[in-house]
Amino acid sequence: MDNIDFNSTKLTQALVKCKSVTPVDGGALEIVEKHLSSIGFKCTPLLFTDPNSYDVKNLFASIGSSGRHLAFAGHTDVVPAGNEESWRFPPFSATIEGDKLYGRGTEDMKSNIACFMSATNKFIDKYSKDFGGIISFIITGDEEGQAINGTPKIMEWTKEQNISIDHCIVGEPTSDKSIGDKIKIGRRGSINFFLTVKGIQGHTANGHRAENPVHHLSKLLTNILAEPLDNGNEYFLPTSIQVPTFDVGNSAHNVIPELARATINIRFNDEHTAESLIDWLRKKIDEVFSKEKNASCHFTEEISARSFINKEGELTDIITKSISDSTGRNEKPELATDGGTSDARFIKNYCETTELGIRNQTLHQIDEFVYIKDLEELEKIYLKILENYFIKN
Repeated sequence: MDNIDFNSTKLTQALVKCKSVTPVDGGALEIVEKHLSSIGFKCTPLLFTDPNSYDVKNLFASIGSSGRHLAFAGHTDVVPAGNEESWRFPPFSATIEGDKLYGRGTEDMKSNIACFMSATNKFIDKYSKDFGGIISFIITGDEEGQAINGTPKIMEWTKEQNISIDHCIVGEPTSDKSIGDKIKIGRRGSINFFLTVKGIQGHTANGHRAENPVHHLSKLLTNILAEPLDNGNEYFLPTSIQVPTFDVGNSAHNVIPELARATINIRFNDEHTAESLIDWLRKKIDEVFSKEKNASCHFTEEISARSFINKEGELTDIITKSISDSTGRNEKPELATDGGTSDARFIKNYCETTELGIRNQTLHQIDEFVYIKDLEELEKIYLKILENYFIKN
C-alpha cells in the first residue's frame, strides 16, 4: 500500500482532517483499517443498525492467533466544533503551530488511536508478527452519541465469534500534568431524572384559587440538594447532584402556570446503584408531596451508565511499570474514576479494563489541541506496555 505513515503526529493529523462528527465517519475508519492492514492485521468492518438509533460504522482488527490477548479501544467520532469562527484555525484542518497540534478530536481521542497504532507498528517491526500473543483494536464511530450501535455491539459480536480478550486499554485522555501520571480504573455512573410538577393554573392575583407548581418544584429541589448523598471513598469522588434545567414555559407574567419541569443529573459512585437512586428520589418526592391535594409530581429516568471499578490488577501493574520504564519517573500513577462516562463501561463486562491516554485539558473545547511532545511520549509508553505485556511476561 502507498502513503502508509505511522508517525504519530502525521497520523493524528490525518484522522483529525476527517470530519467525523457522530455518527458520520468521514473516512476515519478507512485510515485506521488501511494502516493496520498494511502491517498484517485482519480487519473486519462492522456496520450495526438498530430501529432506535442511527447506523454506525465500526472496526475490529486483530493480529496473532493464540496467547495473551490485549485489546486497545477507542472512538473516531467527535463532538461538533461549535462556532467555527471562534477557532484559531479551522477545526478540521489539523494545523500545527509551534509545539501544538490543533483540531477537533486531537485530544478526544484521535491522537490516542494514532499513538497506539504507531506503537504497535514499531512493536511488530521489532518483534515480528509472531510475538506470541494477540493484539486487537476495537474502534467505534459512536461514543460521543447514543452509543447503541457502537462498542456494546462490537463486544457482543466478539462473544458470538468466540473471541476472548484478556485485558483492554481504552485510549481516553486521562493524564493530568504529565503523560501517564493518571489512569482510570473505573467510572462513576450517570442517571437523569426528568421531573414534572402539576399544579392548578390561575391568575397571579388569585393565588388562593390556584396552585403554583414552581413553588413546589423549588421546594423539592431544595430538599434534594440539602444534604450530600455521600462523602466519596478511596477510589471515587462524592456523588454529584446537578440541576441542568428548570423550565416553566410561561410567557405571561400574570399567569400561574399549570406545569413546571426540571432535570436532575446524578453522577454516582459505587456506594449507589441506579435502582437505589430511583428509590431515593421517590422518598424525596413523598416528603414534599404526600400531603398535597392540589399538586403532584411524577418523573421518568434515563440510566446512561452504571458505576464500576476494576481495582488494581495485572494490567494496572504492567501499565505502572511501563510508565516508569518509559519516563524514568518512580511515582505511581494516580488511580482515578473521575470525569464523564466512556466505553470502558461496556468493555469491563468482558475483561479487565484500564484507561490511559493523552493529557485531559481541552477536550470538547474551542481550540482543542495536543502537544507534539505528548504524542511522542504517549507512543513510547504504549510501546513499552506492549513489550512488558507480551515479551517480558
